[in-house]
Amino acid sequence: MRLVDLFWLALGNLRENPLRTGLCALSVAVGTGALLLIASIGLFGKAQVDVTLQTLGVSGLTVYLDNHGSGNPLSAELADQMGQAVEEIEQVMPIKAKTGTIRAGYVSENAVFLGADERLGDVMRLEVLFGSLLTERQAASGQPVAVVGDDLAQALYGRTNIVGRTVRVRLDGADQYFTVCGVVRAQTSALGGALSSFAPHLIYIPYARLASRQENADQVFVQCAAEADLSHVSSRISGYLTDRGKVDGTVRVQNMSGMVDAVEQMANLCILLFLVVGGITLCVALIGVLCSMLAATHEKTGEIGVFLALGAQPRDIRRLFLLQSALLCAFGGVCGWGTVCLLLLFGVTVLLPGWTLSAAILLLSLVCGAVAGLLPAIRAARLDPIDAILK
Repeated sequence: MRLVDLFWLALGNLRENPLRTGLCALSVAVGTGALLLIASIGLFGKAQVDVTLQTLGVSGLTVYLDNHGSGNPLSAELADQMGQAVEEIEQVMPIKAKTGTIRAGYVSENAVFLGADERLGDVMRLEVLFGSLLTERQAASGQPVAVVGDDLAQALYGRTNIVGRTVRVRLDGADQYFTVCGVVRAQTSALGGALSSFAPHLIYIPYARLASRQENADQVFVQCAAEADLSHVSSRISGYLTDRGKVDGTVRVQNMSGMVDAVEQMANLCILLFLVVGGITLCVALIGVLCSMLAATHEKTGEIGVFLALGAQPRDIRRLFLLQSALLCAFGGVCGWGTVCLLLLFGVTVLLPGWTLSAAILLLSLVCGAVAGLLPAIRAARLDPIDAILK
């Protein structure tokens, strides 16, 4: 039989029992829609995690001291010496942090002030929107300049580009005036609206405004060569700082790149779990399709016998029921995809699936329909024409 004849025959069989066809299509639509929605949520969450990690700008290694006593500190001067002594290190930058407030007009915000230098852009991935990061001259002379986030700029002045504006900073009980030299994409904004409201604003100012080069640094950011083994570099850093009592305390080295990779692996695992849950939902729907096709095979036993007696081949019977099952699941898949897209279009538009995901889901529903109809198709094709007509 021609494929077009089989197509119309399969379509006619589906229309003979509209209630059963509708219920089966509904179950497939629910399964397909659930899988599509879960996959969209998972991929959106993975994209948000990637954006958050990039915005936070963490990479490389961070070095700090635990149980620091009155002995030698992990100073900016020692950090520079460490950077020269360990060959795999490309760049180091000490960080000193203090809390305070920043004010412009009648608006005041709490903030964390991070002392940095001209190497800020080398050890952290910051997206500069306006102006520039700290220059070598500004860092060396300790000029009263600051790099702020775009959310803080919006809160203080109601606009993002505030380069050249003056803000009043209160640190250690004293007021100082700083000039904004750069605006970056806020690192805390990547945490989302609910979390970023609790997270403090991060403001970068010259290290010399917070501490001298001989004082203890809170952390040292280390950027390594691309081919460097970070675990080996960590060991060398610990060995260098503890050799002959260079520092007083326990040296801690954290692999920030490894932490980023771990978070990304967890995000991928969550997507996999989401897809498994959605796949189970679709499998339940396909069991319903399988039962429906087995029932249809039983009801059509006489017609199958007539077809075989008139010269139809067993492969034609197999194709008929496979095509019938595939059409049923394809119709349900399209309905489920359309429903989910409409709900998201008028609800959470950021979750709208892309064409690649949509095509993959629809193709999956079509393939699963063919798989669900495989057993009924094989059973129907094996019927003896005489026995089928007599039943």
